[in-house]
Amino acid sequence: MKVKYLKLKNWLLVTVMGALGLSACHCGKKVAEPKEEETPAVRPREEMRLMYGVPTMDFHIRGQVRDSAGKPVKNIRVNLLERGLEATADTIYGDQENIRKYLESNEVRTDKEGRFELRASDLPQEQVRILVRDADGKSNGHFSNQLLDVKADHVDRSQAQGMYQGTFNANLEVNLENK
Repeated sequence: MKVKYLKLKNWLLVTVMGALGLSACHCGKKVAEPKEEETPAVRPREEMRLMYGVPTMDFHIRGQVRDSAGKPVKNIRVNLLERGLEATADTIYGDQENIRKYLESNEVRTDKEGRFELRASDLPQEQVRILVRDADGKSNGHFSNQLLDVKADHVDRSQAQGMYQGTFNANLEVNLENK
C-alpha cells in the first residue's frame, strides 16, 4: 500500500511540475519591436564546432646510441616515458611491478648499428622524456643509464585535423658513458 501511495504521489508531482514548466515556456505578452534606426546590423553567424574526445599527437623518435669512443652500441633499451612518470636515470618511482611491466611493454632495443626508432601516440606535448639503459650486463660494455628530455626537431601539422594535433619528430644522438 505504501509503495502504491509513493508511486501515485511521484506521478502527481511530475505531472504538475511538467505542466507548470511547459506553461512557463510561452508568454502571451508581445515584445515591442525596435525602431528602424535602432536596428543593429545583422552579422552572419559563425560556425561553432563541438568535438568530443581527447587530443592526440603521434611521436616518432629516431636515434643512434654510441659509446664514449663513438662506436655504435647494440642491445641498449630505449623507452618513451609516460607524462607524469617521476624518474631519475636509475630509478622510476611508483609500483615497481607495474613499472617493470610498462618498461618491458614499450621498450625498443638498438640494432647492431646502435639505431632505434620509437613510435607512440599520446597527449600533445612540447617535450618528451626518454630513458636509455644498459640492461644486458657487460656483454656489450657496461654503461650508465641516461634520462633525456627531448624537444621536437619538427612538429608536422600538415595532417592535423580535429583532435589529431600532428606528428612530433625528433632525431637523437646518444653518447653513453662507461660505468
